Amino acid sequence: MVIKMDIKIKEEYLQQAMELHQKNPVVDAHLDLAGEVLLRHQTGEQEVVKKYYLPHFKQAGMKLVVSSVYVESGNLDWGWENALSQIAVLKKDISELDEVILVQKRSDVDRLLQENKIGILIYMEGLDCIGEDIDRLNVLYDLGVRGASLTWSRPNKLAVGCCKASEDRQITGSLSQAGVRAIKRLEELSMFLDVSHLNDEGFAQVYQIAERSFIATHSGSRQVYHNYRNLTDEQMKVLASQGGIMGMNGCKYIVGSLSGNHLEMLCRHIEYEVEKVGAKHVGYGFDLCDSYSRASAALQGKCYTDRDDCLLDHSQVPLVSAALLQRGMDTELVKGIMGGNFMGYFKGILGQ
Repeated sequence: MVIKMDIKIKEEYLQQAMELHQKNPVVDAHLDLAGEVLLRHQTGEQEVVKKYYLPHFKQAGMKLVVSSVYVESGNLDWGWENALSQIAVLKKDISELDEVILVQKRSDVDRLLQENKIGILIYMEGLDCIGEDIDRLNVLYDLGVRGASLTWSRPNKLAVGCCKASEDRQITGSLSQAGVRAIKRLEELSMFLDVSHLNDEGFAQVYQIAERSFIATHSGSRQVYHNYRNLTDEQMKVLASQGGIMGMNGCKYIVGSLSGNHLEMLCRHIEYEVEKVGAKHVGYGFDLCDSYSRASAALQGKCYTDRDDCLLDHSQVPLVSAALLQRGMDTELVKGIMGGNFMGYFKGILGQ
């Protein structure tokens, strides 16, 4: 399947982008990789990362991919067990690949460049599975998890999520005391905090509580496209003021590219964010979900044919960088956005 891009990239900019991607680190701050690996293992597949992702990672020059552990709403009754299964199966899958390592400490980030490796950093997309048992964060840390969002787009014992991407409504609700304790424990463990799915009230509270910089792994600008999964101008400025980075989401419902103008809208978001908060606070966090959706459908004996992603797969990530270059963005700024910014953040936030 081929996605026809709405911006025709001139060969000179595509070649420039490809060269940048091979010589500089590229980071995707959000991918539901752990869940997909588990789904495909449940259908009898093996070597999932090698088969479905590694070739595309190499084409795009990926150095670091942040894998979420996302427990679907239908699995919440056994959410802890499901989360542990995702972590275990992902670690096993990548342990068999010489080119891929699990990133757990700042020296691992350096190793990615020194040894030409691709890193996988695991984090929790929502902490529904721990309930109010904050000590479970220590268990997750010991298993190699290095970050978390308090919640996905639903309420739990810690916080209230924003509405789903397909909805358009404000959801109120504050952090619980357990949620406050969770933030403190994450910071004690040198685990990063992600606010992408948090509601507006919770975002404001995080800013008041957090003592270490937090990020939005996969959110765009709400001014460019009104969706509660995107950040307001004020939230973007708050995020930047405390050293955070926002990863540009690649879901068409969040980007606002329902008519197929994917590259155009991705660039609009990124350019607007750069204008408002500076390029060093912007990165990629594409949240490409179509492969996950195909795996989920296959487990149910169905065929998934929809397209929610702006990009076909990671091999098309250089197209975004090329489009930014073609539209006049400085090369050094593009290098930071495509990976340098997030590499610096994770090197700073992770423990020794």
